[in-house]
Amino acid sequence: MRYRWLIIALSLILAACSTERIVDLSPTSGAIPALAVPSPTITATPMTGLPTVTPTMVVPSPTVPTTQVFVPNITSTRRVPLLGTFFFYWYNCPQQECDPGLLRAVPPGWLTPLPNDPDPRDGVSYSSYNYDWYEQELRTMAATGIDIVFPVSWGDHPHPWFRQDRIDLLVQANGVLEHPLRIGMFVDTTAQQGMYQEFLGNGYRVGPQVPRLPLSDPRSGYFFYNLHIRDFFTRVPRDMWATIEGRPIIITYTALCCDDLELNGTLWRAVKEAFSTDFGVEPWLILEETWLNSQALAPPDGLPSSAEVADGVYRWGTALLGPYTAELRGFRVSSVGPGFDNSRIPGVAEPRIQPRDEPPGGGPIAPGAFLRASLAAIPPDTDLVLIETWNEWPENTAVAPAAYTDRAGRPLPPDFYLNIIREWRKQFGLQP
Repeated sequence: MRYRWLIIALSLILAACSTERIVDLSPTSGAIPALAVPSPTITATPMTGLPTVTPTMVVPSPTVPTTQVFVPNITSTRRVPLLGTFFFYWYNCPQQECDPGLLRAVPPGWLTPLPNDPDPRDGVSYSSYNYDWYEQELRTMAATGIDIVFPVSWGDHPHPWFRQDRIDLLVQANGVLEHPLRIGMFVDTTAQQGMYQEFLGNGYRVGPQVPRLPLSDPRSGYFFYNLHIRDFFTRVPRDMWATIEGRPIIITYTALCCDDLELNGTLWRAVKEAFSTDFGVEPWLILEETWLNSQALAPPDGLPSSAEVADGVYRWGTALLGPYTAELRGFRVSSVGPGFDNSRIPGVAEPRIQPRDEPPGGGPIAPGAFLRASLAAIPPDTDLVLIETWNEWPENTAVAPAAYTDRAGRPLPPDFYLNIIREWRKQFGLQP
């Protein structure tokens, strides 16, 4: 009975998610029905014997749907995993936060106009205000063989160039592609910490020294669903949704935002139920592994664990820690990255570096060795492969075109890492 008031409040808060109503945040009476979910089987395998360290990176009107299952338009004699990547649209260069000295590789448009940008009215540089930037990035993803783009969403961030309405331009640009990418949601849960602090009157503050959002607060679901997830999927047309078994994909960042993780199964179940009420379909929820820690897997009696509610699990941090595959009830997600280097970010007390030319677990040094070996380690029966990341430049995890160099400082082709991905896809008989 200790948590009954929380279950009641969270259920009714999220059940009242109509755009025509103001959500009642106060605890009321009612109950959330129990889920009939089989006992979960979770297996997670670091694919090259890498250290099992949990990453501690610092970041970063609905209608009833016609259910569709996304299947890539490809022919192959092998089972083909879906290929997705995390896309950051928090840039507005060269005006804000675009010091090239902080980057290991500078992408086109960072300081000078993008080549062939036809319309200067919305900017001509690497910016979320610039329609042409979105179109070029999406076309390059499609040409590389990316199936799904996961925009890294913080909801309505204080920076105007990183607000939710930037998704509108991405959707517009995607719509002109001959074969539009499918769009899933990457919920950067750092935002929930900032939203909560702002709601309390403390300003939009995030980071390890800032109090976290307690999931025991019955308003917690409001910050995840009402202020974040619902608006994202209202902005993305249904025929662009990335789906698994007809259900739109939501991937989360780590649980570093929040306390009381033993309640996160209750939170995510309420979010899924609210989504189903608004959109007529339950989302396919892929949680980062910190949402399934020992605390989360031991909820109070009568409440679901996060493993019972989630549809998949993955690891964030594979650009640093090496390739990783996690499986939940038969659904496998593999995540890989090209390397990591946050040594140029101001305020990082203990920089962490994984050179791009050193393969995970050791081996011959060569340009791109970390990404090449990581892709080669993916099990053949993986369902979804995640590239970490398309364009997180300050942490040097990007694969998008840029002025990359090798260890000796010699220039590499701008699409060097994209060609590694293309080569990996050839094993399935694919040509993007």
